[in-house]
Amino acid sequence: MIQSHETPDPLQGHPSREWPSTPYSDEARAEEPPLETACCIVLLGGCTVSASNWPPAMRSETQLAVRLRRSLPGQPFVVRNLAEAGETAGDFVASGRLSQLSKSLPHVDVAFLRYGIADRKKDGVQGCIENIRRLCELLERQYPGITLILETDMWVDYPAHYLWDRNTRLAPLFDALRAFGSTRGYPIVDIFQLVEAETKRGNWDLRVRGLPDPEHTILDDSFDPFFADDPAFFTNIHPNSKCLGLIADWEVAHLKRVLGDRLPNYHYGRSDR
Repeated sequence: MIQSHETPDPLQGHPSREWPSTPYSDEARAEEPPLETACCIVLLGGCTVSASNWPPAMRSETQLAVRLRRSLPGQPFVVRNLAEAGETAGDFVASGRLSQLSKSLPHVDVAFLRYGIADRKKDGVQGCIENIRRLCELLERQYPGITLILETDMWVDYPAHYLWDRNTRLAPLFDALRAFGSTRGYPIVDIFQLVEAETKRGNWDLRVRGLPDPEHTILDDSFDPFFADDPAFFTNIHPNSKCLGLIADWEVAHLKRVLGDRLPNYHYGRSDR
């Protein structure tokens, strides 16, 4: 006689092949609301926004969506992450992707723009600001009534956890971005200052590890016992999942500061902002 433990066990202890309904599984599998009646939020930027090293469930758009559902329950929205690693504001403008976007997104209500790290290398401070200005104008022309929110980018924990003082190179760009935002009336999520403040409170573990090449990127602290004394190990500017969550928290707080407790959408009309 064959014992039960020797027979195939396709269910592995589960009562059925159907995944149970739980708060997490229901939220994870929930369908998006129709674009026609939802607030459409887009994320624009480079590698720190695209977070392409992470699985989709941990990327910027998911981090933001999970927090928005709790902060503004019952309000329909969709979040689209249009960022691409290494892309600058100038690259995005030149690509023509924006004009093509209206086919898939006939309306966009809110856009977060985070450019700077790649832009500083390629275009310099004034070139970056000019490209962001052009992009903002194109977005406002294509999507009248859109709310634009600018963002600064990552601050690094030099010298403890970075090989060189990259902050001194990025700070002038973000100073110029703040001045531009102030002049044009665009709100700013100041990630650069917020990450610095978090780090100085002792919450320094906000970036991935390893060399910047994808094959050497380390997403967590698994190898800290072996390399924690080497600043080169931490010289990677990309945010880790904890930092992506913090950024999403800051974005939600800023969004509510700008729009209040009601998201714009076409069902209620833009006048209800």
